[in-house]
Amino acid sequence: MNEIDKLQLMADLGHELCELNHGPNVRKENFPASDYIIMPFGYAENQVTDVAVREMVVPVCYDCATALLGNKWTLLYCFECCSSQWVYRKLAKNSYRHHILWLRGCPHCTNEFGGLYFNDLQAVGDSVAFLKDHMNRIAA
Repeated sequence: MNEIDKLQLMADLGHELCELNHGPNVRKENFPASDYIIMPFGYAENQVTDVAVREMVVPVCYDCATALLGNKWTLLYCFECCSSQWVYRKLAKNSYRHHILWLRGCPHCTNEFGGLYFNDLQAVGDSVAFLKDHMNRIAA
C-alpha cells in the first residue's frame, strides 16, 4: 500500500465503523472506528523483497484495538467473508498465543477449510500493524 492510499484511509476514518464482532444483537453503528488493522498477505521473493498479493484493511474501534494488544483475547477473522469471532483465552479449549488468527474459509461462508494464517503483534510487529502506528513512524 502506498503512502497516498494510507493518507486517504486516515482521512476517511471519521466515517468508518468497526467491522469486528461485538456480540449478538449489537449494532455496529455504536462503535465508530478509531484505527485500521492492515495485514498484507503475500510471499517473500527473496530475503529483501516481499510481495503483498493482497492487503486486508479492517476498521476497528478503540475497544477492539485495545483487546488486540492485550493477552486476554484472540480474534478469529475469516478473510473470505469478513466475519470475526473473539475467543477468551482463559475459557478456550485450546491454548491460544496469537492475537489474530486469519482464516481462509469458516463455517459462515463454506464447508471447506482453506487454511490458517497467524501472526503475533508482539513478535512480528511489522507483519500486522495499526495504520496510525505506521503513519506515526513515517512522520518521525
